[in-house]
Amino acid sequence: MTVKRMVIVGGGAGGLALASKLGRKLGKRKKLDICLIDKSPIHIWKPKLHEVAVGAVDRSLDGLLYRDHGLKNGYRFMRGEVTGCDVEANKLQLAPVFAEDGELLLAEREVSYDYLVFALGSVSNTFGTPGALDNCILLDNLHNAELFHQKLLDALLQLSESEDKKLGIGIVGAGATGVELAAELFHVIDTVNEFGYQNVSDGHLDVHLIEASPKILPQLPERISARAQSLLDRIGVKLHIGVHVKEVTKEGFITHDDNLIPSDIKVWAAGVQGPEVCKNFTQLPITKRNQIQVDEFMRVKDVENVYAIGDCVELELEEGKFAPPRAQAADQMAHQLYKNFVGKFSGRRAEKAFEYRDYGSLVSLSRFSAVGNLMGNLRSGQFFVEGHVARLMYMSLYQRHLSSLFGYFSALIYRMAQKLLRWQRPKLKLH
Repeated sequence: MTVKRMVIVGGGAGGLALASKLGRKLGKRKKLDICLIDKSPIHIWKPKLHEVAVGAVDRSLDGLLYRDHGLKNGYRFMRGEVTGCDVEANKLQLAPVFAEDGELLLAEREVSYDYLVFALGSVSNTFGTPGALDNCILLDNLHNAELFHQKLLDALLQLSESEDKKLGIGIVGAGATGVELAAELFHVIDTVNEFGYQNVSDGHLDVHLIEASPKILPQLPERISARAQSLLDRIGVKLHIGVHVKEVTKEGFITHDDNLIPSDIKVWAAGVQGPEVCKNFTQLPITKRNQIQVDEFMRVKDVENVYAIGDCVELELEEGKFAPPRAQAADQMAHQLYKNFVGKFSGRRAEKAFEYRDYGSLVSLSRFSAVGNLMGNLRSGQFFVEGHVARLMYMSLYQRHLSSLFGYFSALIYRMAQKLLRWQRPKLKLH
């Protein structure tokens, strides 16, 4: 009997978790041929991108190589970037792959499938703000996080040689990414003196956090927002709340009232939308925000054997309410789709509709603190946590992600190995 082929496009939180679980359950038993496609050869959990940006996380230590992981977990990896999809022919089109010097490595290709899962994630939404794409780093992928890191290292080198120079960093968007990045920057400044940057201190750093909403962390409860704002104020972040950016220039951000917020390094971390490539999927139902419309079973509407999960989907939970673009939603979608496919291939149970459970939100403020709320099965309603308890809970989210990728026991071993390696590594990545 011919083994069916499943192609999963996107190796983020949802796509990689799905490939890993199905690979261990069906791939290793030759019941399903699973192919994961991603344009990068390495996976970093997206909530850790701000740590990559400041050098607190090193991709060589915390990154997961798809090919090696696939070998051990029952799926195959193919490097490539999807450019089109022909659902009538059951084929994907992949862009050519080039070396760093521009040499063509792989020409355009086509990939056939029996089942297709889009897990493309999301990208930052600049809302058409003039100059944003040309002057800002969009902190939504590993490449851009490493670009920020290099700019930061260059700026620190200049600061160390000049006592009167200051570094201005502007961040648009005070959601979790913007808030966590702002806090991490002050942690870095406190740490780099140990590595010979003698003239660098808090006084040389101006971090501007710009938010159009009337509060930071606008999607979270007021108590969390207020506590996070108090902590950011205390460490020295300059907050611009209720401020709209109408233009970005090389000098900084022009606000709606024509004030300039000067910034040497500019980051855009406001808003999310589906990737631009979704516009190429003319045979699929695509929204104005470049999201793929799916039903409650994560099946792309009106298309056979094509599914989508994670930030790239519009999945209506109830009238007017949709699944949020969050890592926990992507992980839950991956888990439910995994169970549906296992049931499909075993013939024992029918597909089950996706039900989102909000387990709360946690925001890390580097070594300074963490804040959040916990919900769901822990107790009725929700309750506020901060400090050491919140940091432990925040770390447990990463451990849960690793468990999806490796299985519970292997994830513990993997995490311990990371901790042991850190003892012999610098606190910060300085190259």
